[in-house]
Amino acid sequence: MFEKIRILASAHREQLAYLVVGCMTTLVNYVIFFLLTDLAKIHYIASNVIAWVAAVIFSYFANGNWVYRSDSRRSLKEAFFFVTSRLFSLGLETVCLFLLVDLLHMDKMAAKLLVAVLVVVVNYLTGLLVFKRKKEA
Repeated sequence: MFEKIRILASAHREQLAYLVVGCMTTLVNYVIFFLLTDLAKIHYIASNVIAWVAAVIFSYFANGNWVYRSDSRRSLKEAFFFVTSRLFSLGLETVCLFLLVDLLHMDKMAAKLLVAVLVVVVNYLTGLLVFKRKKEA
C-alpha cells in the first residue's frame, strides 16, 4: 500500500509540489490582503495588487526551485517572463474580485478565497511556460 502511494506521489511530484507551493503562495497573498484591507483599511483593489506583488515574489523563487526544479540560475530575463505570465492572473483576479464584490455584493474575503482557486490553476499553466526544463538529447 505504502509503495503504491510512493510510486503515485513520485509520478505526480511536480503537481504535488505545485499544490503545496500554490497553497503557501495563496496564504501569503490572502494574509497580506487581509492585513491591508481589514487592519490598514486600504481599498480592496489596491490591497489585491500589493498582496499580488508579495505573492509573485515568493512564488517565483519557490516555483523555480521546488516545483519545476529549474536548473537555470534565477535571472532578470526569467523573472521578467514569470512576472509577465502572472500579470494575466492579476488582471483575472482583479476583474473577478470587482464582479463578486461590487456587482454581486459578496464579502471581499470570501471573494478573494473563491478567486484564488481559479488563479492557482491559471498560474500553474503559465508557470509551465516559464520554467520548462530543457530535455537533454
